[in-house]
Amino acid sequence: MKKLPSSIFNDVIGPVMVGPSSSHTAGPARIGYLAGQLCGGRLSCVKVMFETNGSFAMTYKGQKSDQGLAAGLLGMLPQDPRLSDALSLIKAKGIELVVEVKDFEADHPNTVLLELMDENGGTVSVSGLSIGGGCIELNEINECPVSLAGDYYELVILQSGSSASSMKSVCDDVESLLREANVVAHGNSISENGKADDTWRGVIVIHTRQQVPQNLLDTIKLRFSDASVRNITPVMPVLASADCEVPFTRAAAMLDWCAEHDAPLWKAAALYEAARGGVSVSEVLEMMERIIRVMEEAVAIGLAGDFTMKGFLSPSASKLRDAVMNGKFIPTGMLDMATVMSVAVMELNAAMGCVVAAPTAGSCGVLPAAVFSMLDQLEVPQDSRVETAAKAMLVAGLIGVFINEQATFAAEVCGCQAECGSAASMAAAAMVEMAGGSTEAACNAAALAMQNSLGLICDPVAEQVEVPCIGRNVAAVSNAVTAANIAMYGFRGTLPLDEVICAMWEVGNALPDTLCCTGKGGLCTTPSGIRLKEEVDKRMFGSKP
Repeated sequence: MKKLPSSIFNDVIGPVMVGPSSSHTAGPARIGYLAGQLCGGRLSCVKVMFETNGSFAMTYKGQKSDQGLAAGLLGMLPQDPRLSDALSLIKAKGIELVVEVKDFEADHPNTVLLELMDENGGTVSVSGLSIGGGCIELNEINECPVSLAGDYYELVILQSGSSASSMKSVCDDVESLLREANVVAHGNSISENGKADDTWRGVIVIHTRQQVPQNLLDTIKLRFSDASVRNITPVMPVLASADCEVPFTRAAAMLDWCAEHDAPLWKAAALYEAARGGVSVSEVLEMMERIIRVMEEAVAIGLAGDFTMKGFLSPSASKLRDAVMNGKFIPTGMLDMATVMSVAVMELNAAMGCVVAAPTAGSCGVLPAAVFSMLDQLEVPQDSRVETAAKAMLVAGLIGVFINEQATFAAEVCGCQAECGSAASMAAAAMVEMAGGSTEAACNAAALAMQNSLGLICDPVAEQVEVPCIGRNVAAVSNAVTAANIAMYGFRGTLPLDEVICAMWEVGNALPDTLCCTGKGGLCTTPSGIRLKEEVDKRMFGSKP
């Protein structure tokens, strides 16, 4: 299946989620949600396997990957507040959840294997990848290669012990039934596990943008009673489309497009996302405005600090705000409150509160802090704040598209430069937009902020998103502000944004896995880092995991 261009809402700004990690919490929740729908009846047992040397194996307890999977298996999406109690809830449902760390071949550090059994003894196996920022892919079902990203309604037909030659005929017949019911198929895939004995398995996947009606589903099940038919609902906010065409996927092409069409950068972003999702510009703005309101609430709750963080820190944002209000901060202008807001959101994230990954949960404090503090600095009228913020956030999202197309947001692959570095790059462009700077200046600011972040490692102490993650969010906001200022008023970074993104990808792939969210290096292995992990493990799990 052809890879679709990145979506601002699927890949960059979002998901709306319960913390602490988009790749380790939200991603597993989405994997579990899709995988659970492949069972033929009520779940009775799930075996979860993480690869020994992967990031999941090292961090799954501290970053709540097991809770995310449990939540998804129970039909919860990443924003469901019950996620934080999912392990207790799945046990109360009588579903046995077994987690193992074992050796197996994995091409991605965030790979999970699931073996699911339903109450009737039916089984299905799934391989899932959490590829960064909450994006996921199911890449195997019953050892058959597939590619399910959660952005279609999927009609999945599982076959066993049958003839591989019949699969194409089955697929054609099902698509004919769909056409008769005016359900448009947006492509299909047919695969098998390559075995010739009674362990032969085959999988047909048919993609649609609409739910297959129950009466049609019943007809298909009756027609192909020797197969198992599953109707899978999506987890992503923007659906895919076989005929998707976007105007650009690189910053250089976007600059040419804006010059040709005399369009502001926010409009280019809105038109891009409208084309990507098959929706109108007004719908794109409405979606972003809803996200802005979630971010506003996260700031407010984070500033109140009426929660308990899951690691070793206590909420501090309210004290920091008081210090600013009482004139005790070393004055830095808008950065005073931007600092406080970024801490507030990240502290809420660490407490498993509701935040917006932007582009990840590990960097979720950067964009709201930069954009909302600038709204205050510019004294934007109350009735224009959400719209102004939404346009700025669309600009940030478009910069994120260019990053995701040419690199990654996954710290497990490229370190924190892919998270806080990307967030700083996106925030810098957003602030140039808010300040009335040019499209070229926005791209230069984004490039400068990313230049300043190259080589930044991911080393969360005790597997928590507290140290150094909160401080790095603060630093990313400062990086974004200074990059925006110098890009607008005379300084040129010379290197174009696309080239800097590619450099980030190259640097990230050169980092050892010890510095990519595995807990094996950096601050994690300092004497204090080791001591904090032992203390957290003892408090949370009774002993070392």
